[in-house]
Amino acid sequence: MTTMTSRGVSRGSRKRSRGDALAAAAFLAPFLILLVIFQFGPVAILIRDSFYSYSLANPDIAKFVGWGNFTRLFNDPIAMQSIGVTLLFAVGMVALVIPLAFLMAIYLNQNLPARGFLRTAVFLPVVTSSVVVATLWNFLLANQGLVNAIVQSLGFQPVSFLTDASTALPSIIIMSVWQQLGMATILYLGGLQSLPGDVMEASLLDGAGPVKRLLLVVVPLLSRTTVMVVVVTTVFALQSFTPAYVMTQGAPEGTTNLFVYQIYKSAFTLQQPGYASAMSIVLLLGAITVSLVQMRLLRTRWDY
Repeated sequence: MTTMTSRGVSRGSRKRSRGDALAAAAFLAPFLILLVIFQFGPVAILIRDSFYSYSLANPDIAKFVGWGNFTRLFNDPIAMQSIGVTLLFAVGMVALVIPLAFLMAIYLNQNLPARGFLRTAVFLPVVTSSVVVATLWNFLLANQGLVNAIVQSLGFQPVSFLTDASTALPSIIIMSVWQQLGMATILYLGGLQSLPGDVMEASLLDGAGPVKRLLLVVVPLLSRTTVMVVVVTTVFALQSFTPAYVMTQGAPEGTTNLFVYQIYKSAFTLQQPGYASAMSIVLLLGAITVSLVQMRLLRTRWDY
């Protein structure tokens, strides 16, 4: 009797697990179908096109070139310059966003008047269209823009923010930092609010001052959040397109020719989508590699 009962229970549990699996598959199926159609499908087409040379005007006349597009990429001085510009752009973004977002999060984590409004104001540029933000900063930094008007009113010479090779890239870095600072700040703010209270109380009882507590307790405990912020900021910088397209068109002298903008020009201006596909594959692999290296180097030893 006991054996028959246990068999019935096991058979019933298998039926329930099978029913749960079917229910999970039914809920996941729409997402998985959309993922295949709009994510994996285009990537597969991109990989296929990277081995062909053809024009958008005559896509049916395609010539198989194998690894020719990739070889051409690494021998193209303009493309290599755009890769270098993009890496400098990413380094500048990370170097500015991390400390500024951390300090902003510490400030917003206090009991401030209108704290909700301040947090919303900090996050607002993130949800604003990149085209709108770039156009706004274009007006601000133009040779006859608002910033130069203030500079001239103070008795100084106007600065060619977007047309001088030495200031164009720093200018679009500052604009991008302003737009993305809110996202990093919110991530750090969430990390600060999840810190274990007993650890913070123990540091106070041990006599740790504000600076020592910040450096020796808060910063190590936020290392996982820092890894996330670094990776998110880097990926955003590597795939940035709008600043170069709206503000500078890659000028002057290619100093703001971001890699995604170079891909756009190769595909739609030069009518070389096969070459642009190879560049996109290199960008995808490069972004994945950089993210993995960052997570490896910045992995945390602390858990809470």
